[in-house]
Amino acid sequence: MHHRLVGSLSVACLLSAGCFVAKDAQPSVEVGATLASRFVHRGMTLVDNPVVQPRLVVGLPTTTGDSIGLTVEGSMELRDDTGGAWFPDGHAGRFTQIEMIADYAIKLGEVALVGGIHSYNLPNGLEFPNGERGGTNEVFLDASIEVLETTPYVSWHYDFDEVQGSYYRAGLREEIQLAESWALRLDGSIGYAVSSQSAWMYGISESGFADLRGSIELAWNYDERTTLDVGVHGSMIVDDTIDEWFAQLGIDDDPIWFTGGIGWVF
Repeated sequence: MHHRLVGSLSVACLLSAGCFVAKDAQPSVEVGATLASRFVHRGMTLVDNPVVQPRLVVGLPTTTGDSIGLTVEGSMELRDDTGGAWFPDGHAGRFTQIEMIADYAIKLGEVALVGGIHSYNLPNGLEFPNGERGGTNEVFLDASIEVLETTPYVSWHYDFDEVQGSYYRAGLREEIQLAESWALRLDGSIGYAVSSQSAWMYGISESGFADLRGSIELAWNYDERTTLDVGVHGSMIVDDTIDEWFAQLGIDDDPIWFTGGIGWVF
């Protein structure tokens, strides 16, 4: 419990950064929602039925030219049956995962860095059939650079709360402008989990390359404030031991899912 308190205090400290935010700074605010045919996190199918995922994103520029941000998003189940998935049944119309991210973004030469705290809350964590799952907190650091119109990136996530272990990800993303208001977004990456992370996420203590995933999204800027997008996403468990464990659980180890979303920026 004291680890969660540390995480909450750290978030509060980051958000109270008035000392380096100009008094006349104008925040950027985005509100939106995504409808997804599944909810998949790091290769684990959490809900194998449709979910709706609303979000709120607030950003503030700092006096040094950097930015701080706060993201709050959740995932609400639309059916009581979660299918062949990790989350427990019986929670249609309720939020089954709520996340809060407090971050700081800075540019060092050509390298963009984003670091902060990612907090997870699982309201129904006591009902998990494979062991209790409560809330937890991670610190993270993401580094990216533009190379030949693409953006390679690497990220490190360390759960200092329930897991006390790391998860790493490396990938490549690109946005292709198709027309004045249309863009195609491509993203491919692979994750690596240490044994404690695998035990928490998958229910098996196994270090190794975890999920290989990719996505294709088509975005349309309806006007200067409104964006709509549709996407196809896929994930595949790379580690054989984790893959065999998924088969025993009856969980799809290579899910494909579809999304449609809308967002407004103010």
